[in-house]
Amino acid sequence: MNYKSLIINCQLIVALTLAFCGKAVADTHLISRIDVLDAWEYNYNASHWLEQGNLQNGAQMYGERDDIFITSLSDELVGADWIQTAFGSKHYDRHYVICYFKLKADAEIFIIHNDEIIVKPLWLRQDYREVDGKVTNSNGDTFSVFRREAKAGDLIELGQNVNIKEEGSKEPNMYIVAVKPLQPIVREMPTGKVFDVREFGAVGDGKTMNTNAIQAAIDKSNASGGGTVYIADGIYMTGTLVLKDNVTLWVDAGSILRGSQDANDYPAIRVSLPSFRQKEDFQLIFAEKKKNITITGGGIIDGNAIAYGRPWGGTNNEWQRPRLIRMFECENITVKNITLVRAANWVQYYEACSDMLFETVQIRAYTGVHNLDGLNLSGCRNVIVRDFTATTGDDSIVIKAMSMVPNENIYVDGLFSRYSNCHLFKIGTETHSAVRNLHLKNARGWARYSVSVQAVDGAVVEDILIENVELYSCSSPFFIRLGSRGRTFEGGPNPAPIAQMRNITLRNISNTGIRFVPDKAGPGVGALATGIAGHRIENLTIENGDFLLYGTRLSKDAIYREIPQNADRYPEFHTLGILPAYGIFFRHIDGLTVRNVRLRLLNEDIRPAIILDDVINYTLEGITYDLHPNSEPFPIWHMQDGEIKVEPWYQHPPRPWPWR
Repeated sequence: MNYKSLIINCQLIVALTLAFCGKAVADTHLISRIDVLDAWEYNYNASHWLEQGNLQNGAQMYGERDDIFITSLSDELVGADWIQTAFGSKHYDRHYVICYFKLKADAEIFIIHNDEIIVKPLWLRQDYREVDGKVTNSNGDTFSVFRREAKAGDLIELGQNVNIKEEGSKEPNMYIVAVKPLQPIVREMPTGKVFDVREFGAVGDGKTMNTNAIQAAIDKSNASGGGTVYIADGIYMTGTLVLKDNVTLWVDAGSILRGSQDANDYPAIRVSLPSFRQKEDFQLIFAEKKKNITITGGGIIDGNAIAYGRPWGGTNNEWQRPRLIRMFECENITVKNITLVRAANWVQYYEACSDMLFETVQIRAYTGVHNLDGLNLSGCRNVIVRDFTATTGDDSIVIKAMSMVPNENIYVDGLFSRYSNCHLFKIGTETHSAVRNLHLKNARGWARYSVSVQAVDGAVVEDILIENVELYSCSSPFFIRLGSRGRTFEGGPNPAPIAQMRNITLRNISNTGIRFVPDKAGPGVGALATGIAGHRIENLTIENGDFLLYGTRLSKDAIYREIPQNADRYPEFHTLGILPAYGIFFRHIDGLTVRNVRLRLLNEDIRPAIILDDVINYTLEGITYDLHPNSEPFPIWHMQDGEIKVEPWYQHPPRPWPWR
């Protein structure tokens, strides 16, 4: 990367982070909106940065290492809010800044930095001054302490651990961060009837198992007509907790509710509603057929699944691994101002629930295992999701249809992903009932794949609007698939009917980066919107799009090869292999509008920009594209009818190769 590109990328990161750092979320009483950039494919560090209160001697120093503890701590640091970083974040080579957070009050910020690093990083030397006192750990390391003051509302940037280009710099353990207020602060407290788990025998020492004590507080709150179960000032270990009517679970800012790593602490709970996932029985927090439940407080709920899902594993064993939150047939659910980290399976799964609000929720759940979706909604209705941020090992937000209860009236406004190891947003894959009246807007982030709409197991997917989406990396700008995989489940239709898809609009979608995915057909896939023979998608609109494609296909074989239907295959952007168009391949559609769309190539490619195959009732206008001199047969080609003349003609002429 050249210097100019680095500056542009850094400016982009800062701009996105400033937009991202709005309302207070989770974190501690002083630290808010923590955003860890140390996340990308096969790098699991971000999930192990844990913000908490009450720094003490004996604290575990790094999120993913339970064998390194603080052994001595200067008096001024005792009791501070702090960030437990990841040992693996020794340095960060994508951008200068490794993490941002915002201050809630005027404070002193301390960086506790390893003495083995002789040449301190520039950001530390410039902004902080060394103070008296040392910190040591059980690994035999000694750390110096650096300090600065900052104001409430300041955006604090944490840089990489070392200057990797400087002589004498080593790369040992990561630093940690402590924050102390300059003036006493007022803590936000729950109101109404409060049931402090400590009064029921819970101990927040990070060791004591508190399942019975916390459950007793939940039961007492419910029996009293409702109230708040208060978890504060510590790390509280627990197994499965069952929430009940009119209960608020308040995990206080700076505190952690942490799941046990012992499978015996997760008793199987079988739900009554038939669904594709009915027999997956394990979770940390559970509710069935309950109402008026809230999860909030500003703290962290930690599934405690460390690198590669330890101790659960993570391949083809979803029925064994506990989800962080699972609710069935519940009403009036609020999840707000909370951070959810290190789930062993889906972070959140809600089936057949109604009247739901998710607001200011932060997810960090990418630990190297499969199935780490941030939010799964299935058969849910009347749902609002706002200000949702995620780093996930699978999709950030997924709308599924795994029972015969339809999804209806789902509104998502404000989705940001630092990294999604699959899709930023997806409808599918399991789609047995209906998904209708869904609106996603204002989504941004880095994703391994893209934005996807699927109907493959008999569902009717209709009235979908996805708009204002910015992808900063992806393998394909979008993927739309009507298929006939035909899965069913015990209690579901047998056989599954052919799915239907209609009234789908993608508006104001762009991607600024396109990536090589070697295990998914590699480069040159393009974007795809296709039904199946005899079953067309109805009324698809793509408008105001700016799409960067990978390209690289220089053989005519890619244009004229027989494209399989693969209707029963798992639906993914590479389902049909290398497409005959470098840009968008439309197939089996009745009613297509493509308006004001720009197609750009990263690499040389001779395929057409757009191909239509078995598409009727179409309108294409205002399309621009890159064009190779050897491109054939036409830049925009309908396989049955020949070249398509776009009216009005190009807003700008196509760019001939080379276009750099």
